[in-house]
Amino acid sequence: MAATPAAALSVLTNPHLLHMLVEYADGVPHELHLYIQSQYMPKLSSLPVLDFAASEGHLWMLQLCADRRCDKAVTSSGMDAAASNGHLETVKWLHARQTPCTVWAMNGAAKRGHLEVVKFLHEHRSEGCTIFAMHNAIVHNHLNVVKYLQTNRTEGCTSYSLVRAAQLGYLDVVKFLHETRRQGSSGRQAMDIAATNGHLDIVKYMHEHNDQGCTTQAIDGAAQNGHFEVVKFLHTHREEGFTELGVSMAQMNGHHAIADYLMQERRAEA
Repeated sequence: MAATPAAALSVLTNPHLLHMLVEYADGVPHELHLYIQSQYMPKLSSLPVLDFAASEGHLWMLQLCADRRCDKAVTSSGMDAAASNGHLETVKWLHARQTPCTVWAMNGAAKRGHLEVVKFLHEHRSEGCTIFAMHNAIVHNHLNVVKYLQTNRTEGCTSYSLVRAAQLGYLDVVKFLHETRRQGSSGRQAMDIAATNGHLDIVKYMHEHNDQGCTTQAIDGAAQNGHFEVVKFLHTHREEGFTELGVSMAQMNGHHAIADYLMQERRAEA
């Protein structure tokens, strides 16, 4: 029996019945409207709503929309964001639904230290990554990710990665990069910047293992920034020396004991 206009009107004007009708209809689920109001809009995200849900790891919302045959779908931006934020179960679910991603999925996961996501993408996807995967894992001190990429991927990193690790004081990362011959021609710059930032343990390691040495910037930078122990170690164990700029910058920054030490050593060598 065909529905009468009066029956249809009674359904459309009854909130409870209308909710049930919308809940099981194709298109946009009622829950998605509520989600947009409570979760999506307050964040002011630039991502489409389902990409946002993926980025947050809200797998229940993605599954609900799929079950209701929602006319929206997660794009590569959503899967990249889910991977970058470490939502492994969401990544697996999207992969099973053949959702696309880009190299920035693995790049982002590596940058934030999500090793299991990196492993899954390497083993099940073909997009791969770029040198930024290892470089950013180095910069954020995720040594386990760096080791995995070194063993399983071929993209590598840049020689500047060693400089950044030395600058930030990541001794274990510096050791690993040196041992796996990832330093390239940046050893001298790395030692200079480690000294400038006061990382004595890295300076000592590179003194023993880095055949590229350093420059006068090592002592000059350490003096400028008040790293007295670094200054004394370099002056005692290295031959590059320092310049008048290092002395004057130490004085200017109030590191008078360092400036006096350097001037005294210079007079003794004259």
